[in-house]
Formats: sequence, C-alpha cells, structure tokens
Amino acid sequence: DHTRADLSVKAELRNHSPAPQAGKIVGSIGKLTFEQAVDLGPGETRVLSFDKVKFPVLSLGNPKLWWPNGYGDQPLDTLELRFEQEGKVSDKRTVKFGVRKLESKVVENILTFYVNDTKILIRGGNWGMAEGMLHCDAAGYDRRVRLHHDANFNMIRNWIGMEAREAFYDACDRYGILIWDDFWLANPVDGPNPTDFDLFLANARDKIRQVRKHPSLALYCGRN
Repeated sequence: DHTRADLSVKAELRNHSPAPQAGKIVGSIGKLTFEQAVDLGPGETRVLSFDKVKFPVLSLGNPKLWWPNGYGDQPLDTLELRFEQEGKVSDKRTVKFGVRKLESKVVENILTFYVNDTKILIRGGNWGMAEGMLHCDAAGYDRRVRLHHDANFNMIRNWIGMEAREAFYDACDRYGILIWDDFWLANPVDGPNPTDFDLFLANARDKIRQVRKHPSLALYCGRN
C-alpha cells in the first residue's frame, strides 16, 4: 500500500552563545508546516525529532515516490527548517529529499535491493576516484551521471568513498542512480587499518550526517 508515506525529520540545534536562548523551530514541506517551541541552555546542543505521532501532517497522502532509473520517476521535495526568535530567523537549512522505502537483504546468498517494495535488478559501474584535478563542477557531475543513466545503469559504487562532493549526490538523486557508498579503507593488502579509530569513526559520523538525506543513497560499506 503506497497511498500514504510517513516522514520523519531530525534537527540538531546548538546554542553558540553563553546565554540561554528561546525560540521555535519551524519546518515546511511545500504547504505543509510544523513547529515546536525550544529553550536552549548556554552552549547546549539538542536533537529534535518530528514524526507523524506528534505531528500528523507528516503522514502524506498519495505521495509521489522516488524510483531508481528504469523503474519510475525521481520527484524531489524540499524541506526548509528555520529557527525563529521574536519573528526573526536565526538560522535555516534547506534540504532536497525524495519519498521512498529502501530495503536490502540477502536472498539465496545474493545481496538484493527492494525500493518501494519492488525488487531491483542492480546494474552499475564503479567510480574509482574523484576527477583527478578536482575541478569537476556541478555541470560536470550532471553530465557524467546522466551518461550513467542513459546507459540504463541504476547504481554507482563510490569506491573507498573518494567522491564526496554534494553535486555528485544531487545528480544521482535527479537521475535515479543508487549509491553504494564506501568508507575509506582499501583491501588489507593495499593499506593499513587506521591507527586512530576514534578519528575514523568521527569522520564516518560526519559523512553519514552529510549524505543520509539523499534518496539515492542505498548502502554504506566499511571497506573495499
């Protein structure tokens, strides 16, 4: 049943000042809006969560679903979050996202993907690294991912996580290209394990926070 989609939103708020701050966080998706009053202590960081239980407007009727290339369209919605104090905006963030359900499981020893409860035949390529001189712009990523799309592929493996630019992920969202997203470890024979595990995990958390909003993101992989 795809007649309804339940959305959840998380926001991390941080008070950078030495004084308490009061205001409200306001979210909007098109004409849909939700808000919550917030009091933050000096230097406090807090994660707020919004879901259909507390905010029924986050259950969408007849949503336009995001699909991988070859299985349907790739409609994208826009979430805007802002923090207001006495009618003035202190900070805001705009996020593009797609409504989709994605699952992966092992079926007869084969890793199998399901998008919106439909089994997906994975066809794709491996991107070995970012463009060598690092001067590929948004148009360049759009062109490369579009060619992947036009070849009837539906997945790109981000080899050892070397491609980190937002324009790459945005292009995959637009063209329905799923991303198999590695972290930064080569084969054991090719390179050592990290000596600073805490730093490695902190970087991994930062990456996840950066890219998890993208509907194209299909899988994280620990190493090559």
